[in-house]
Parts: sequence; structure tokens; C-alpha cells
Amino acid sequence: MASKKLTKKQLREKQILEDKKFNKTLLISFSLLFLTLILILVFFTFWCDTKYIYRKTALYSKEVPYELVCMVDNLLQYHESSKFVHKNKVFYLCGLRCYQYLIKHYEKAAFVTDAFSGDTICKSDGLIGFIKQGEPEVIYLKNKQNFKNYYANKNK
Repeated sequence: MASKKLTKKQLREKQILEDKKFNKTLLISFSLLFLTLILILVFFTFWCDTKYIYRKTALYSKEVPYELVCMVDNLLQYHESSKFVHKNKVFYLCGLRCYQYLIKHYEKAAFVTDAFSGDTICKSDGLIGFIKQGEPEVIYLKNKQNFKNYYANKNK
């Protein structure tokens, strides 16, 4: 079998094509790696914001865990709230300011009207839900039945 020898010019052209292919592959690989690192960096830098936005949308019409809400401000928090006990009731508050407000204005801060039935309930005993999807304001409902009815009527 006779082997086909390439001329110097053909060899150079072949080498140039292979180099171009290699450079293109290298450029694409490093670009993808760089973009991935940037996305990871941005994601972890804004992790709290990401969780906060997710919770505002995903927990709509579901029970919101107590520890995610400040019961004085009636708002979803970026971080978990602190647990305080006052008059044998457990309240989750964002900080000392809200705790002091709760102690000074207990009747005003600890009780709220049920969003469905209109009954007055203690915030520590109620179920928590969002008023609107994507908004941090919360409501309190007396029991699971009121909770289901509230969102059933709201979604009509």
C-alpha cells in the first residue's frame, strides 16, 4: 500500500485548520465556564433575595410557616423570625423593636380579624396566608376550613 505524502503547503493548511478548530473549541469551552461561574456567583450573592421572591410566589394559597413572618408587621421576612413567648402565646417577630411593641400594645398587635369569617383571633393561633401572590403582606385565618374557603373565593 502506497502512502500519500502531503506537501509542505498542504501540511501547513491542515495544521492551520486544526489550530482554528482547537481555538474555537477552547474559546467556547472557556466562555461557557466563565458564564457558569458568573451565574453561580450571582445566584449565591443574591440567595436571600432569590428565596424571598420564591416564597412570595410559591407559598400563595398555602400555609406560610410562622417562622417566616413578623407577626407585628404582618410581613414575610427575608430571614427566619425570632420566637418570643408572651402571655403563654408564641409569637414570631423580626426583632426586639417588634417585641417591645407587642408588649406595649398587646391587644392591638396580638389580635387580628379573621380574613374570611371576621372573627377576632390571636395571631399565634391562626393560620397564615398571603393576601396577593408576589406580595409580602400576610393574613390570618382561624382554621383550615376558613383557609380553604378564603382562597377558593379569592380564586373565583
